[in-house]
Amino acid sequence: MAVPEPTAFLSADSQESLALSLLEAVTTLDRSRLHLRRFTLPGLVIDAWFSNVAYGDLCTRNLAHGRMPDIGSSADLTLYLLDSDSMNWPQPPRWAEKLFDRKAANSELARIGLKGAYQHDPRVWQFFSQSRRTGVQLVRRPGAHPPWESGGTLRSFLHWAYAAQGRRLCHCATLGVNGKGIVLVGAGGSGKSGTTLAGIANGLETTGDDYCLIDQSETVTAYPLFRILKQDAPGVIRVLGSSATERFGPLNWQDKYEIHESALPRSPFVAELDIRAIVVPRIAHLARTIIRPVSAGHAMRSFAPSSTFQLPDGEVEGIAFAGRLCRTLPCMEMLLSEESSEIAATLHNFLKHQRS
Repeated sequence: MAVPEPTAFLSADSQESLALSLLEAVTTLDRSRLHLRRFTLPGLVIDAWFSNVAYGDLCTRNLAHGRMPDIGSSADLTLYLLDSDSMNWPQPPRWAEKLFDRKAANSELARIGLKGAYQHDPRVWQFFSQSRRTGVQLVRRPGAHPPWESGGTLRSFLHWAYAAQGRRLCHCATLGVNGKGIVLVGAGGSGKSGTTLAGIANGLETTGDDYCLIDQSETVTAYPLFRILKQDAPGVIRVLGSSATERFGPLNWQDKYEIHESALPRSPFVAELDIRAIVVPRIAHLARTIIRPVSAGHAMRSFAPSSTFQLPDGEVEGIAFAGRLCRTLPCMEMLLSEESSEIAATLHNFLKHQRS
């Protein structure tokens, strides 16, 4: 079996050697040394081979699984999530420059039909071939992943696979009632997660509060990808009470709790939501929540940047996707009160009056 040749540094025009050697190496791996997990996501079945069983367990726990595929069916995508120590491979190389030039890197990889991403610290390489329906990730040792991995496992690979289907991972939250929903958009700190937690604490449904899958091929539909909600301690206490924080484990790298659906009295996640509006929340400390129309341009500016530039590539396509979404749906601004039950009731009433 060929293994990646030891190289200390790579640049945009030399990374293809690592990409091609990794994609070739996984074709002859001794899979008896690896751990297989099958993930059934909306419109995507993934077979994932892990060199570290704990990482496989993390992905199994946090990804949102749907209906099981037919017995014996093949996967749409095969991933190899490997670390050099477990594989007895040379350590992954560093990027040669101080900053990773993703535009140059993506341009060079596109010449040979590949997608890719790199994280300086920890050192993570990811490559994806749509024609081979294969993705490879290489890190230095077991557990050497970015701190945000637990809340968005396999995010780059999901982005690439769904982009090939014309669907997009979007940085947004959703809330709904009886299958009808809204998309909440905005930069970090705008109130998306707090509004989502207020909603689900008072009986509303969701497909997620950080990243969701959006399909606008016919109607606009949101699907869940992760079973995690995120909220800081003051937000949790405000909505669920001070004792709730004891159930949610330590704070993450953003000083937020990562709240798994199993830690809640009921799972708020539904298989899909028929999206009827884009809503931009704003913390306003009002006595009563107000929902009022805003321009598509305002919604676009709140939505497109974080949904585009947190992902490894596809900026032009992502902006076009967000623009079409904002032109298709009613765009609203939601000026928030401080009372979670009142926020949820206002949203419930808003959705009740959306046309079927």
